[in-house]
Amino acid sequence: MEAAVDPEQEYQGLSIWEQLRLLSEWSPLLAYGQQFIAELDPHKKSIIVADACEWLASKTRATKTDDELVKLLSAILRSPQGEALVRWGIAKAEEVK
Repeated sequence: MEAAVDPEQEYQGLSIWEQLRLLSEWSPLLAYGQQFIAELDPHKKSIIVADACEWLASKTRATKTDDELVKLLSAILRSPQGEALVRWGIAKAEEVK
């Protein structure tokens, strides 16, 4: 098992141009975060999270399994049954409060 990599140490030697390129490459995650914060509807928030997960899964190099899984889950969330499931889950969580 590999030791966890400290992000500060991993990116410490990058030039400003390399840091800007890295920020540019990963900026879609910031956009998804902004959309999530601005959205009030829980189902639409779940779609934004699904989109962000699809984008993130596409950036991994290990296997295509994560891409397939995220696409399937995203398709479920976008269906009427998926929307009903999200709204049901939110309602149940609200009852517990």
